[in-house]
Amino acid sequence: MDTLYRTVLLFGPPGAGKGTWGGILGSIPGFLHFASGDMFRSLPLDSELGKMALECIRRGELVPDEQALGLWREQMRNMVTVGRFNVDKHLLILDGVPRTLAQSEMVESDLDVRLILFLDCPDRDVLVQRLYGRALVEHRVDDAREDIIRRRFKVYDEQTNATLSHYPDDLVVRVDVSQPPHKILLDICRAIYDRFGVEVA
Repeated sequence: MDTLYRTVLLFGPPGAGKGTWGGILGSIPGFLHFASGDMFRSLPLDSELGKMALECIRRGELVPDEQALGLWREQMRNMVTVGRFNVDKHLLILDGVPRTLAQSEMVESDLDVRLILFLDCPDRDVLVQRLYGRALVEHRVDDAREDIIRRRFKVYDEQTNATLSHYPDDLVVRVDVSQPPHKILLDICRAIYDRFGVEVA
């Protein structure tokens, strides 16, 4: 592709609120939130990719890199084509891509990464309780069993440490999501303003 997507990457363990905070940012004019988890869960369950993605989610594992990025690129192209995403004007808030070191290298031709928001919580038991609550409300099979949740944390920690090593440290801003919601929002907005100023206003 000729033009890179100006991008803020969202990182955070399961239950950290990436979807919530990404959705809030995506409601602001000039921002587009894209969550790979939603992308996979929306696949037809009778398709080969849908079956594979669901099985990976149930095991607490990641969808293979080639399939994940192929589907993501296709959906991004579609959003550009229909005018939902303007490459020159919009800021992409990207949640779930890249998820591995290999993916971070593979998307260098797609992304101009300007900021990485690392939403983290030092107490994983807090996140486990959040995920149980989400499972009850949203009927999420990947949140219903503690052994799967703990496996997702393990996979996440292994992959995230390697993936973040691909980027300069000064791109990463950590946000403690155990804080009250208004303080989380303040920290996120401050990080974006400090990095972009009025560029995305």
